[in-house]
Amino acid sequence: MVRICVPVNFSEYSVNAVMYAIALGRKVAAEITLVHCSYPLSDESSDLKSDDEINQEFKNLEQKLRENLPEGNQVQFKTKILVGYPEDVLVELSKNEEPDAIVMGTSSKGETIKELLGSVTSDVLKNAKVPVLAIPKTSSVNVDKRSDILFVTDFTDKDYRSLHKLIRLITPFETLIHVVHFATSAPDQWDKKRLEAMSLYCRETYRRYTMNFEFITGDEFISSLDDYIEANEIDMIAMTRRKRNMISQIFHPSITRKILFHTDVPLLVFHE
Repeated sequence: MVRICVPVNFSEYSVNAVMYAIALGRKVAAEITLVHCSYPLSDESSDLKSDDEINQEFKNLEQKLRENLPEGNQVQFKTKILVGYPEDVLVELSKNEEPDAIVMGTSSKGETIKELLGSVTSDVLKNAKVPVLAIPKTSSVNVDKRSDILFVTDFTDKDYRSLHKLIRLITPFETLIHVVHFATSAPDQWDKKRLEAMSLYCRETYRRYTMNFEFITGDEFISSLDDYIEANEIDMIAMTRRKRNMISQIFHPSITRKILFHTDVPLLVFHE
């Protein structure tokens, strides 16, 4: 059984993330834990709700979800109310309970203020110890058709491990995995050899799966990525998040963060 954690604040985008997780449950038995983070009482806010009010919202939501569950869905629901800020609570939960994935809704892309000041989703993507799937509020999934997944690689050992985790997660689904490496100019011989080596390894190891291996080139990563996503009708982006030192973080915003705020495609992040 796949264990999925979905933070819920009962907004439209968080409920959409639950629906996305439920759709995945059509193909694999899933236990979905709906987590509501209740802010500490020290935070003075008129919006604070009692546990009874939150539990009633959970009941209403679960009833609505069950009414719309497709036939044959294998989802089991659990609920948790945890006190603390979501970016802290979810990271701690990822360490202590080790779910197979955290699925989070995101409200919109291109929010400059959030890019500068941070967001709950980007903080969880940065610090969680399990794979995190960020779902834009406009995204949905059709598990009855083939999904095209874009896996971004730098050919590191960690990418090989992330690719293995990705294969395990998508086993029940019909997928085409596009394994790509970005280069600002034509790839050199070393990169060509590394892509060829990864291609050979995957074709021998994952014989049941259809995979393409290629380069994305261009002056700027995000615009080149957007072009590739549109041309290949990509349904999900997957990548490994890498740790960087503080100076690097200050002067060079992470690729993960750029993708999170600039695309309407679900983003699956694995961690070193």
